[in-house]
Amino acid sequence: MSPSLIISIIAVVISAIAIGVSIWTHNRNHKLQTRIVALEEAREKDRLAEKQKANLTAKITKEVLPRSGSIKIDTTYYLQIENKGSSEARDVKIKLDNKSLLEHPAIIDEREIQQIGPQSHIQHLLSLTTKTYPPFDIEITWEDDSGELGKYSTTLTL
Repeated sequence: MSPSLIISIIAVVISAIAIGVSIWTHNRNHKLQTRIVALEEAREKDRLAEKQKANLTAKITKEVLPRSGSIKIDTTYYLQIENKGSSEARDVKIKLDNKSLLEHPAIIDEREIQQIGPQSHIQHLLSLTTKTYPPFDIEITWEDDSGELGKYSTTLTL
């Protein structure tokens, strides 16, 4: 065998190996890029879905006001429902200790608010006595633009 033939054969083998590595690298990069695109699409879908959701939470707040002309202080308590989401909560239903909100003896209000805008809150005046004192179990359900039924439940304390 002549040296030029041996060099030609080695060159063909090296070229074949280079083509094989190139094809393998291309396929691997293509699969990786496809996975990255799928992840980005899923993130975008989740981000858009999050923009369509309301996120309701509840807490008991108090307002302390000094009485005029005396040392005594009045404390007023409220049940505050806050929408921390980016969408309006509609058809809001609140149960306090397994009773509808207005049936609970601690609630003074005569009207239940059923819509809460994004990044806003509502308050219901509470009358706390020895018979109507926290802890209260609260469950809130609502509808929003996401199409999913929202639900929040917790135990409220002072």
